[in-house]
This record gives sequence, structure tokens and C-alpha cells, in this order.
Amino acid sequence: MLFTTCTLLATAAPFVAGSVAPLRRRSNPQSNPAPMIATGNAIVFDVEVQFGNQSFLLLVDTGSSDTWVVKTDFQCVDGADNSNISQESCLFGPTYDVPTDMQYVKNQTFGVQYGTGIALGKVGFENITIGGITVPKQKIGIVDRSTDKGDGINSGILGLGYPPLTSAHYGDTLDNTSLLLNRAVYDPLFVSMYKKGLVDSWYSMAIERLPQNVTTGPGGWLGLGEFPPVSHSDDWAVAPIEVTKGLPDLYTGGVDQITLMTLTVDGIAWGSRSNQSRTTNSTSFQAVVDSGNQMNMVPQAVADEINAEFKPPAVYNEDAGVYAVECDAEAPALGIEIDGKTFWHQAADMIIQDEATGLCYSSLNGPASGSGISLHFLGDAFLKNVVSVFDFGKDEMRFARAPLDCVSCSDDSVGSSSAMIMIRLRRLSCYTTVGHQ
Repeated sequence: MLFTTCTLLATAAPFVAGSVAPLRRRSNPQSNPAPMIATGNAIVFDVEVQFGNQSFLLLVDTGSSDTWVVKTDFQCVDGADNSNISQESCLFGPTYDVPTDMQYVKNQTFGVQYGTGIALGKVGFENITIGGITVPKQKIGIVDRSTDKGDGINSGILGLGYPPLTSAHYGDTLDNTSLLLNRAVYDPLFVSMYKKGLVDSWYSMAIERLPQNVTTGPGGWLGLGEFPPVSHSDDWAVAPIEVTKGLPDLYTGGVDQITLMTLTVDGIAWGSRSNQSRTTNSTSFQAVVDSGNQMNMVPQAVADEINAEFKPPAVYNEDAGVYAVECDAEAPALGIEIDGKTFWHQAADMIIQDEATGLCYSSLNGPASGSGISLHFLGDAFLKNVVSVFDFGKDEMRFARAPLDCVSCSDDSVGSSSAMIMIRLRRLSCYTTVGHQ
């Protein structure tokens, strides 16, 4: 959630409705928990969200707060030089046909920055349904310009974070050099849902792996005040959601408040999978739990040590900003310690493969840095090994071990992906510097 300096202009001019792709209509009642779809061989997780009578797949993102969709005549923009490019280049699925009676929020624009790009547009009200639960007149972003990209089937993002992360802004114009300024904070979708008494004040997630060489398939479950229908341990780790240290005042409004899904990691354990020899670094650090990030990003020295434990070792690639590793390398055991419990990762979650190049990368990296901020993340590599609960009522996260969560699990498959993985990694390095000392 760091920022770039290229300029795009979002205006409050009326939208013109058109059609460039067929709309996906809701055909069956949605259920709660809602099933997710995994794409890119389980590096992106989408869920169906209904906007009025139009249904779309949105990326499930615990690391942001806005719900937005691209409109029918949106403009795709090249983030490198701000030139207009074809809609197809943005890799979004069906687009939102803005109703003729659409109610916009007066004197507000929408503008959000991710590690993967920028989305700009207007703020409007729409009846939003997910998991069969409808929030009437929910504030949403209606995107008309984007450097951010989809996965080929999704049409936007479902942000599941706290209100301070929302990205409506006062005024009729906005460029991305001011995306931290004049923010008009509002209740995002899930917060509106529980405040209206439609669900309990927590949601849960269980994300699934895909078999080797399968790029799209069932991705798990998103439960709105409900647990996912998967087995898990009854021994929960409980972690308070914390104020993220080191964020600039522009981001927090100068107030110590919860913004991101941040917790304290007690330590990290690692070692060979072939024996019980383990190394533990008990130095605690803050990390953001982010379902929109496929990687775990930890202190640099720890990332260096663990990546050296691959056989053969993973080697840092300065150009890509990741640790290159042989696709058939033996991955070390990795355990993330939270609340006195260690969550071991399956070997399959330690390696990411790019189908286009055939190259593989470690899913473990150093922190993301930029604009004077350095953040650690627990991403999908971690979340695939747990059932997670995000509780707004108690301001805490809870984690239980998922099936096959063990040090000696024998899973020789590696998580391959489409060329999108390299696109996402390269775009990450455009907006955040993955530091390596």
C-alpha cells in the first residue's frame, strides 16, 4: 500500500455508459460462506460480488478497504509513461454498466494506490450483495482510469480492511500525487454489513492450493460472520490488531489508529525438512496479513538465511527483486510463530513458478519499502496453511492450523502460475522497493 509519483487525472465528469464485454448475471442464490476462485495457480483469490443486478468477480484483499469495479468505458493506462492503452491490456473481466439513475457522492472522487497500480474514478452508491447478504446504498468506487491490472477474470477489488484505509477524496479532481490528502473516510462494505446487524463483526477465510499445472479452480471460502466449511485445529492463536508503526501522518491523519491488518510475529523457525534440526529467530516484528500479496515478506537478514537453506540455495535477483530458485529445489521447513504457536508451511507454498519463463522464485522475501516506509507481510504463502478470522469487534485476528499443516508434509508440487506472476512482481517493484542489503 505504497505510493508512486506518476500523474493520472480523475474527474467528476458524468460517465457515459456503453458495453465492451458481456455482463455476468447472477443465476443462483449466493451462499455464505462464499466460495472463492483461485487464479494464476492460487496466487490470486476472487469472490463473486453483485452490484445491483450485475455480478462480478473481485479480488479478495485484506490489505485494503475499498470495494470498486471498472466501468464499461474505463481507460487502461500504462503506469510507466501514463499513455492510454487498450482495455484488454489491463486484464480485467466484465465491466460495470453504470445505471442511468446512478447516484454519485457529490464533490468526491475515488483514488486508490496499491503495490500493483492505481485506480481512479468516482464515488457512488450501489446495492452490494456478497454471500447472499445485501448492503443497500453502499459507497463504492467506480473506476474510469486504471494502471492496476486484473487476473483475466476479475473486475476490481473487494477491500476488507478498516475505514481509515478508504480512498474517497473531497473535490472534483484528483491526481495520484495527492492520494493521501483530503480523504473522505467512510465505512467499507464489511464494516457497513456488521454495523447494520446483517452479520457478526468478523469474517473468516480459508484459501486453497491448486494442483500442479492447474491455473484456475476452487480457491476456498470467505465467511461473513461464519466459519468456512473446512477442518482445522481447535487451538487458536490470537493476535491483537495493532497500530502499524512507521506510517506517515498523511496516511494516519496524525492519529494512532488501526489502519492495516497488522500483528506481531513472535519469531520464525526454519531448517531442513529431512531432519528435526531447527533454527529459530525470536526477534519479534510487525507484519501485515494481506490476502492480496502472494508472498511472505520478513526482515531482510531472516529472508537471506532461510533462502540460503533451499537445496540448491535461492539466489537474490536484483532485477526482479525476488530470490530465484530451482523449480525442483528442496524447500526448507518454515514456521511462523504467533501467540506461542508455530504455523508450518507446506513445501508447495515455498516456491512460485512462472509458466511463461519456466523460472521459479521463493515465496519468501525481504520487506517492502518505499516513501520512507518499510513493511513486512504475511501473504497467501502463510494463509494457505491456516484458517483465519478477522474480528472488528475485538480488533484481533485468530488463526488455526489447516489440514496438512506439518513440517514433514510430502508435497512435491510447486505452485506454478501464468505470466501474471512476473507482471505482478515487476509492478510491485515499481511502487515499492524490495530492499536487499
